Amino acid sequence: MIRHYDAGEMIPLEKIIVLNKVSLFTTLKTEDIHMISTIASEEVYEDGHILFYEGDVGDRLFIIVSGEVMIFRKSEGRTEKHLATLKENEFLGELSLFDAETRTATARCHGRCTFLVIERNDMEQLAHEYPAIAFGFIKMLISRMRGMVLNNKT
Repeated sequence: MIRHYDAGEMIPLEKIIVLNKVSLFTTLKTEDIHMISTIASEEVYEDGHILFYEGDVGDRLFIIVSGEVMIFRKSEGRTEKHLATLKENEFLGELSLFDAETRTATARCHGRCTFLVIERNDMEQLAHEYPAIAFGFIKMLISRMRGMVLNNKT
């Protein structure tokens, strides 16, 4: 498996365009998205690469620019239980930007994948400097959680 860090192929405007398509940032203003784009690094991974394992401490948000990511957990018989397949403009690891808890599942690249990655330390610093970004982010997370609760009631 080949692993590439900071592929450096995306120009700043491309990062902004990608971030504008991600539901996590829909409540943010254009200037806030621009600020987030400055801390997002591009990373490319090959098919089969594990982004993180269930139980790892999380400290990064992954935004899928291209490719697919399989989310799964190991069951009792050591077989994989598929939970979700995430695609372009979706994201994973968002809670790790706010806590240092462990990952609840394993994430594996299905095919070659390109990501924008945001580190927790960078997001914390940005949120301190621009509280509107943190507030917008939290609003979206709460909305997602509310949706999950409502979907589980039906």
